Amino acid sequence: MGVTVRRPPSGIVSVLFVVLAGCDGGTGVLSSPPEVELGESQAEIRIANSLSTDALVLNAIGTNPVANGLLASSRLTALFSVGGGDPRILKQLHDPDAQKFMEYLVSCALGPNQVLWYYNPRGPTPGPRVWGGKAGLCTSWLNSAPSQACLNRVSGCLLSRNNALGRRVELSIRGEVPGDPSIFYLEPVTKPAEYEPTTASKLVSFGPCTEQTTGAQRDCGWSADGIGACVPGTPVSVGAGGAASCPGPSVGSSSGAQMVLRVCSGVVGCDSSGSTNLGEGEGSCSGADPIVSFTCPAEGYYSVMTAAWDSDEVGVANVAVSENSRSRYALSEKQVFAVREGAFYGNIFEPDALATKVYVEEIRGGGEPSRFVVRGDDAVIKGAIYRKMYSCYDPSWGSGSAYSTYRVCALPGSGANCAATVAGPCWDTANEAGKCAVDDGPMVRGDGDYEECEDIHGLLWTEPVTTFLHDPCGPVTARTRAKKDAMTAQSPDGLCERTIRPRKDVSP
Repeated sequence: MGVTVRRPPSGIVSVLFVVLAGCDGGTGVLSSPPEVELGESQAEIRIANSLSTDALVLNAIGTNPVANGLLASSRLTALFSVGGGDPRILKQLHDPDAQKFMEYLVSCALGPNQVLWYYNPRGPTPGPRVWGGKAGLCTSWLNSAPSQACLNRVSGCLLSRNNALGRRVELSIRGEVPGDPSIFYLEPVTKPAEYEPTTASKLVSFGPCTEQTTGAQRDCGWSADGIGACVPGTPVSVGAGGAASCPGPSVGSSSGAQMVLRVCSGVVGCDSSGSTNLGEGEGSCSGADPIVSFTCPAEGYYSVMTAAWDSDEVGVANVAVSENSRSRYALSEKQVFAVREGAFYGNIFEPDALATKVYVEEIRGGGEPSRFVVRGDDAVIKGAIYRKMYSCYDPSWGSGSAYSTYRVCALPGSGANCAATVAGPCWDTANEAGKCAVDDGPMVRGDGDYEECEDIHGLLWTEPVTTFLHDPCGPVTARTRAKKDAMTAQSPDGLCERTIRPRKDVSP
């Protein structure tokens, strides 16, 4: 889900590579930097949810008491490095779910100009790798042991970013970091997502062109520009200098190289042959400036991508929507992510509060190379595996408790292998008192973050993370398969219905 930790991104890993390659036991300068894990675009500040609940609750680092305790009490560079690190931690990286857990931990904890190097022992190509930071919720963890507030904040972020389906769901996370309101700042303009939701793979159109390519139908070298809202079924025209009718006024403008546009339905970009492609434009009225006219899709949202007509050239597209379109363009984060889901809080980094144990066993003998086998990852545990993690749900959900169970449990149909305990509604309902004392924290007024939330024992947690969705059904719909094909989970009809419709504030 697209977490929106809104600090302007800074620092590009490739620039930092030469400096960092020799740090913390690095073995020398490599010919090229390893690709940053998680693949977040430097232009996209939102963080996405595609960590499967199964990987979160049954991995050999988070669910290993020794590794979990080391994380809670040590700097990250002491535990992970290319040329050293703690062997008790590094052994657990033979578990692919442990690596996925760490990708998300680093992305939550460190900032966009920070990276954590480690050695990946898994084949077929073992070697140095790097995880990239994003949210900046505990930047000091890189070089010093984390505070309790840091651990709680990162725990909430990790929990907010998982779903049983393991699909990528764009979301906005909000909260408070005392003394730094920029951490959870809301984007004035939100860009389309660059990743395909089902596979969580980056769309090829947002990758670089490996050779000179021209035209609006190419699938490389595109940039995400903005998101619009419109009245379904009505005509819409967006342009970067082109005209919707000939003759007619220009819509938007372009400068530099000749520019092209692509429009996709929804809040995710698309490739040229994708089913969500609504149209492409590379000129209008015998001119070179583009415009795209299309019918507003049923969901009422569209995304715009821009690129130079020639991939070797550089230009700027100032996209606008025509005055006669019943549409609003360049929506803010608050407008795109209008569905308040709930809050996540607690502490994952409590070794004594783990309900089970996962570990990697090294098997030697027979003259063969050692084999590493993950043990305990097929456990089925009733309720929460992280027994000090909690969630509460927004009272607008029609079936809040059921929704939350599907959101935080790997086997939601049975209420097993949950990442957290559902504490109840975040705010008062007609029948139940809410768990949080504040429904809009004072640091950023109007962002709707729940603060000061209690768990089922009455203990107060002051570092909750509140999530907002674009698609209410995104985290809980579709079928998923658990490890070892032990069980399938499918959300029941009506699970994501809401009793209070959110105000989307998109009418022109």
